[in-house]
Amino acid sequence: MKNTETLYRLAEKAALGLTTYEVPLALTHVTEALYDPVLLDTKSKSQSFNQARQTKAAAYETLRAKRADAEVFLQNTRNYLSAFIGFNWSAAWVPLGFINGSLRLPTRDPGRCQLLEKFALYFANHAAHENAALLFTATRATALGIALTDALTVVDNCKIDTRAKRDARDAAELTLENTLQTLWTELETVLPPIDPRWLKFLDRIPGDPRVPEAVEDITAQAQPGGIIALDWEDATRAASYQVFKQVVGVDAEPVLALTVDESDAQLAGLPVGATVRLQIIATNSVGPAAPSEVIELQAA
Repeated sequence: MKNTETLYRLAEKAALGLTTYEVPLALTHVTEALYDPVLLDTKSKSQSFNQARQTKAAAYETLRAKRADAEVFLQNTRNYLSAFIGFNWSAAWVPLGFINGSLRLPTRDPGRCQLLEKFALYFANHAAHENAALLFTATRATALGIALTDALTVVDNCKIDTRAKRDARDAAELTLENTLQTLWTELETVLPPIDPRWLKFLDRIPGDPRVPEAVEDITAQAQPGGIIALDWEDATRAASYQVFKQVVGVDAEPVLALTVDESDAQLAGLPVGATVRLQIIATNSVGPAAPSEVIELQAA
């Protein structure tokens, strides 16, 4: 299998192929009853993995925010305490976590959390040095330390969850790929190598190593709201179709807008009143066909 995108595209194609040809071809090794749960399980695990990644990204955003709050507090509080302890390092700074003759702040989160604990303890023992108005307090230091620690814990848990769901997705995709291979092996016993019905299951006809014919007879209709509906005749040997658009005055050259398996498509979100040029290229696993003629119309 070339890549994940190819796997899912062929998997969806195979599902439709089984719906149409399982009975006529008397398929027994991979049936809809066997195949559909495999596909649904793989899609579900892929979705769970993607959601886990989004959750992890949000956790990192929260961590960055809590880290920034801690850094600002530590820097401002260190500067504030200099009036009491001294502007240069001395042994008096050691209880606050500054050792080895330096007042530099830590650059890693565990060090920040440790320093916040030290600051909280210092203020608890030196209440006269607290400044509630400026939030230089033991309570503030403790709260920031807890927030940063909690954010780190959430990120760690998200990492574990994401890895687990990635592994589950990968295992499901392997099962799906093996199921497809079993289906294709059985199809070889019931379909001639040049049978066009292969295109319901694959991107190509095994016995016909040619690119598709070019797309012809395109109709395009502008609909209100910046929508253009396209339809065209099926191209021989085509497994999918790439729809390119170029909004005149916006796109310097045609850009890929859609890839579809059927011979129709709908483009949305086009600038109302803009001139749009459209072109369709039929493809299969051998390669792309020659581009269709360019269709030009105005978005409604």
